Amino acid sequence: MVMRISSLQAFNNGVGGLGRNYSNVIRTQEQISSGNRILTPADDPVASVRLMQLEQQASMLGQYKANLTAAKNSLTQEEATLNSVNTVMQRIRELAVQAGGGALSAEDRNSLAQELAEREDELLNLMNTRNARGEYLFSGNLGKTQPFTRNPDGTYSYHGDEGQRSLQVASSTTVAINDNGKSLFQSVTNANRVQGEGGVDNPNLPMPPLQSTSFAAKPADEQRMFISPGLVQDNKLYNSQFREGEPYSMVMVSGTEFAMYDKDGNDVTSDIKGGGRIDPNASSGNVIDFRGMRFQLDVILKDGDNPKDMDRLLADTETPGTPGTHSFTLSSVPTDFSTSRSSGNTSSARLVPQGITNTPVFNSQFPTSGVMMRYNGTDFEVFAQPYKAGNPVLQTAPVMAGPPDTVEVLGVTLQVNDTLAAGDQFTVMPQFQEQRSILDTVSRLRQALESMPDSPNGNLAIRDEVAIALTNIDNGIGNVLGVQTQIGARLNLIDTTQTDNEDVTLVNKAVQADLRELDYAEALSRLSFQTIVLEAAQQSYVKIASLNLFNQLR
Repeated sequence: MVMRISSLQAFNNGVGGLGRNYSNVIRTQEQISSGNRILTPADDPVASVRLMQLEQQASMLGQYKANLTAAKNSLTQEEATLNSVNTVMQRIRELAVQAGGGALSAEDRNSLAQELAEREDELLNLMNTRNARGEYLFSGNLGKTQPFTRNPDGTYSYHGDEGQRSLQVASSTTVAINDNGKSLFQSVTNANRVQGEGGVDNPNLPMPPLQSTSFAAKPADEQRMFISPGLVQDNKLYNSQFREGEPYSMVMVSGTEFAMYDKDGNDVTSDIKGGGRIDPNASSGNVIDFRGMRFQLDVILKDGDNPKDMDRLLADTETPGTPGTHSFTLSSVPTDFSTSRSSGNTSSARLVPQGITNTPVFNSQFPTSGVMMRYNGTDFEVFAQPYKAGNPVLQTAPVMAGPPDTVEVLGVTLQVNDTLAAGDQFTVMPQFQEQRSILDTVSRLRQALESMPDSPNGNLAIRDEVAIALTNIDNGIGNVLGVQTQIGARLNLIDTTQTDNEDVTLVNKAVQADLRELDYAEALSRLSFQTIVLEAAQQSYVKIASLNLFNQLR
């Protein structure tokens, strides 16, 4: 079979060959000028897909790097703030130790109280610290909400939540960049959880009585014995034994001996080291350790008292079987509440807590973070704190006509002390006695120094409040140090993660380079060969193009 090749076909084949050779040269030149082996996905489809994956990973690594920087900055600021908090608390502790000096005058105490007030304000400002983005460090997830405010009664409330903001710093690693103020500053173990009914109180002290146990209903001039608020020494023992038998009756049966009875009238004096015997003349008082609690029992004699006749002064020995002149009732402090009104309220009404009136409902339904109450004109709508739009209504509580008007909210009764207006909002925060905030501890100590008289009774009350404050401050410092340890661990995690991410970034770049970058030696050799081929094709084309059938005619 004979194949015929026309002049036109030969011409077209030559032009096509020249185009292909020229295209090869141009592509190689582009590769050399760009330094990349792959100019389009068609050059290497498998490598192109892999490069896209590596570029996505590089983008993620870039975001992780930014997150690491943000997390480190936030934690570094928090660490610096907590260092300042620690410094202030150490100074407050020094002031508390000074306040415990029995030789201080009322003026000395007022001077200490003035510095405590300054330190209290300093602590409040530190706890409300903002970061560079204007967000509060210690408000949990509610970065725009001021976490701590001072209530009209001098107590403090926390308005953040219990969350932590986190950033992802690696494919499977996240790091918390803040700590909420509730766990850090509010949830501090309180050593003082025991009080009595009634008691000899200072009427000028605007807070619960410091002399928190009480003596029997006797005229004040007959009181010679004083017992301190109890300090928890063993939390497990306190919860398992003391609370099981409260309230207790502590009765003086002689001038040197007392008996302790539980709520059922059982004599539990044997649970006390020393069996209830005391030294009424001890200058530093008598320490009583009982079921996880520690009390200080003091006797203060008055002019004309006979120190050798303690039976007459402390116990009624003439009437066997009756309580002595001094007897005390010991029981755990009930949950207290702080209330505040919204600044936008149009009325001047306030809510005054009356205590828990339905314990099972309170224990099962009342949020530990408190509630927000909104008056709609007839009833209160109750929401869990911290309140956000869309929160479900926990209860609709009607206002019960008085006088005085009252409202019961999830087992807690509140008194309304003025006419309400529709839209009024209030917050009610429970003050659980197992914990006491750092700010409340400082506030109580300051108020005690400002209010207690310069008298034997006042000196005892100051001593007891100082003991409570020192224990609680130490617990608060422990809380802060514990969080600082966690921050150090997070900063270490950030450093190691940053190193790991940098290593992965280098590997990523190396693999991309292997896939994308050009082998210049091979490319230049190939370009030289392709140029020779192109030149040969051009020369061949010129010679072949000049050949045709007419050249064969003679």
